[in-house]
Amino acid sequence: MYLRFQSNVLMFFSTLKNPMKRIYFLLVFSLIGVSLRAISNIRITPVPSLPQLPVSAIHRIFQDSEGMMWYGTVNGLCCDDGYQISVIRSDINTPGLLNDNTIQSIAEDETGRIWFGTDHGAYILDKATRQVTPLDAEQLQTNFIYSIRKTSDGYMWIATGHRLLRYNTLGELQKTYLLYDHEGKPSWMAGFCESRQKQILITVGREGIYRYDKKTDTFTRYANPPSERNLTCIVQDRTHNYFWVGTSSSGLLLFNPSAPKDSVYTYSPLPVNPMGETEGEILYMEQDSHEGTLWMTTRSSLIAMRYDEVHRSLRQTDFRLPAEYGNMLNEIYQDKEGNLWVASFDGKSFIIHFTENAPEEFTLPALQQRVRFQPAIMALSDAGEGKMWISQERTGLGLYDLSRHEVMLYSDVLALKSLALGSIKQMTEPRREGNVWVIPEGRNLIYELGREGMRMKHIRTLSLPDKAKRHFTQTYEDRNGTLWAGTNNGLFTFSLRDNQWHTVCDTLGQVSALKEDKQGNLWIGTTNKGLYQQSSKGKCKKIPSSLSITCLSVQEDSLIWIGTQEGGVYALNPQTGKLTDHTRLCGLNGNIVNQLEFDVYGHLWIDTNQKLIEYNPKNHSFSTYLTTDNSMLLRRFIPTAICKGHDGRIYFGGIPGICAVTPSARLDQPSKNIPTFITGTYVMGKPVTNENSLTLHPDEYDLDIHFSSLDYLNASKIRYAYRLIGLDKEWNYTVVGQHTVNYKHLPHGNYVFEVKATDGYGIWSDKITRLHIERLPAFYQTGWAITLYILLLAAGVFLGLHFYLRRMKLKNEELYADSTELMKMRSYLNEKSFPQAEVRISDMEFAKLDEILLENILKAVEENLSEPDFDVQHLAQKVNMSRSTLTRKLKAITGLTPLEYIRRVKMQHACRMLEDTRATVNEVALALGYYNRKYFTTCFKEEYGITPSEYQKQQGKRDTSESKEG
Repeated sequence: MYLRFQSNVLMFFSTLKNPMKRIYFLLVFSLIGVSLRAISNIRITPVPSLPQLPVSAIHRIFQDSEGMMWYGTVNGLCCDDGYQISVIRSDINTPGLLNDNTIQSIAEDETGRIWFGTDHGAYILDKATRQVTPLDAEQLQTNFIYSIRKTSDGYMWIATGHRLLRYNTLGELQKTYLLYDHEGKPSWMAGFCESRQKQILITVGREGIYRYDKKTDTFTRYANPPSERNLTCIVQDRTHNYFWVGTSSSGLLLFNPSAPKDSVYTYSPLPVNPMGETEGEILYMEQDSHEGTLWMTTRSSLIAMRYDEVHRSLRQTDFRLPAEYGNMLNEIYQDKEGNLWVASFDGKSFIIHFTENAPEEFTLPALQQRVRFQPAIMALSDAGEGKMWISQERTGLGLYDLSRHEVMLYSDVLALKSLALGSIKQMTEPRREGNVWVIPEGRNLIYELGREGMRMKHIRTLSLPDKAKRHFTQTYEDRNGTLWAGTNNGLFTFSLRDNQWHTVCDTLGQVSALKEDKQGNLWIGTTNKGLYQQSSKGKCKKIPSSLSITCLSVQEDSLIWIGTQEGGVYALNPQTGKLTDHTRLCGLNGNIVNQLEFDVYGHLWIDTNQKLIEYNPKNHSFSTYLTTDNSMLLRRFIPTAICKGHDGRIYFGGIPGICAVTPSARLDQPSKNIPTFITGTYVMGKPVTNENSLTLHPDEYDLDIHFSSLDYLNASKIRYAYRLIGLDKEWNYTVVGQHTVNYKHLPHGNYVFEVKATDGYGIWSDKITRLHIERLPAFYQTGWAITLYILLLAAGVFLGLHFYLRRMKLKNEELYADSTELMKMRSYLNEKSFPQAEVRISDMEFAKLDEILLENILKAVEENLSEPDFDVQHLAQKVNMSRSTLTRKLKAITGLTPLEYIRRVKMQHACRMLEDTRATVNEVALALGYYNRKYFTTCFKEEYGITPSEYQKQQGKRDTSESKEG
């Protein structure tokens, strides 16, 4: 809009001859131009967290000192950290918390506590503990609290009914001020304002403006009401000492206390809503900090007005609120960044924000009227003098005047009707001003067209001879008068001097991009064979890479920038051959890169189907325009519709029109050092409070931390970096939108959690937020417990060594006892076998003692065959030996342990007993001390390989055969 206005004005200016008229006209033009530019830089964005609210309608908005947003709804007080909504209300989780969930007013005291009023009472919320305390229940419990304000002296002012109450920060009532009209009837406070001079002014019903006198602690009339007696809100002008006062029927008034009493109010024409109706009732009002525009909600719309100092009157701006945001608007609130938050009852609550160098939007009304459907610009090229070559889907080539909004289609020119200009997706600019090279889609044709004013003309037609299977994909005219033409399988040149075609290479595959650097080298991108360089000397070489290239751009320092089918952006240094990946640095996520273009500041504009990115390679900052966030007109970017204009701007075509972005140095600015706030800590899944430190008990090991930079408009673009000193060695970087971190099974110890954020342009802030965390050890992890463990270990070692030495001593004593027993045994046997012999058994005959010992053992076992408990200990006692000596000796003689020997003897007796076919297996088992037949069968089978029953059957067959033989 501003470009069109500027062009028309400049044309009119050229017709003026009088120098004084020219000066006056330029002054007026500059003022109007600033106004139009201001309006064009306004953007409207729905409140991002609307889907999370308990109800869609908001009627109160407030920002606290930290930057957190608070919303008053009919279903509770909502806190918004940019990502999540938490609600303070009475519900099944917190029954009886509030008397009423309808929030009518919100404020913050000097200690950071939130005061809020409801339909029935007022409350104070401690943000740290989330504890809600009723305020002065005796005075306010049943009252409708419609306003709470804080003044610079720390007092809190609460309006309810016909009373205005003043409280200190502790919530103690200081004084009650009763409000009455001139007839002595109860009145009410309509507006409240503290001026820069620390004066408190209020508008009282139909009684005019009152001022607070600190000396007398009373309110006195400051100005009589206007004749209509209809004052509502009041604000002080941001640069002057006068005030703006809203009314219920007369629009907005200028109130100047310094003026004579009969002229303290200045009236202005009533504003007009989008339906063309005058609006006299002003509900809420704010003056923005950007241009001083006065924004006001009325009964049916949002209206913007600006004060005209020359005519001393308010003028309505061109701003019009889109219908989707509703008509029944409530409060308007200005945040710390100067953004205006508007609460809507019947539509989406929204944010009005002011952008620098916002894209200029061209809806192309002349084209839309001509083709009868919304524009879909497939390609474009600057034709000079505010005109643009365009290709409209289904209509073909056209010429559009962006300043006059005139359009000419190729079908309007008889000489062009026969040309294949109905589907054009590739345009490049020749060296001849105003002309254009166009390639019909999928054809072996190239046209050059020119213009005379708005009339198009055909210059020349080019085609490759005998190349029926080829079609052109790209063109580029170099500084030497050569047209480079890429096709679906090769590269060719056409000399504009001698009208000759030359083949450069017919095996390159599909050429997707052609760019020339400052040295005159041509860079050739292909879709399946990578990148090539055609030097100014005519030598072609392949650059090693496997990239599927969609576009190229050349930077001033001669770096070659590459966009790929896979969504990557790379920078190639031709001198070193180094390829640097910038994909993640510029915020891409894999979507195909359609076009790359550098602006005059060295910023790279990256075009994808749904996102446009301005990227600064110097500091890796970037700004994003999305087709879904109302940041520009286009709902879709067309891959082939981009060009750099003669005015330095970059033009993008798509649906439904054209957008022009103006380069700026905003991405070259240093970071604003945005702070990051820890918005929530959760231990074992439950919220906990913290200031700058957090202590976890031994049974608390699961920790969640939420954080936010409270940048509501850019929350979807911000990244965070965090680390837990004492656990993490490096910074951890989140993906866009992630704002939480979880530590599971956190070891005991002392830690420092650090977090920082980027700004909306991706530049990291140097401001780091820290949270000290201590997880207490369990008793068994304390120093006392460790000391006890050491003492117990030492005692264990000592006891172990003691028992080991004792065992060795006992073992030696046992060996000594065994040798003594053997000597006694020898003496016993000698005396028993040869009682009268004086000669002792020699050592050579000592082996015979083993046989005697074995006989004694066998005898002892046979005497106790039926005893089920007869074991090693009993056997050792029978043969007068210790258990260990018996075991070693029997093992040495028979190779069996005492238990194995006992079992073998019993099994041998079992065999003899089973030879009697009249004996049952059960009887044999009981006779041998086995009360469990199954166990007896198992032992017998392990010894002989067959069961007792099978053995008895075999014996029966043998006896039968022997009797037959006999």
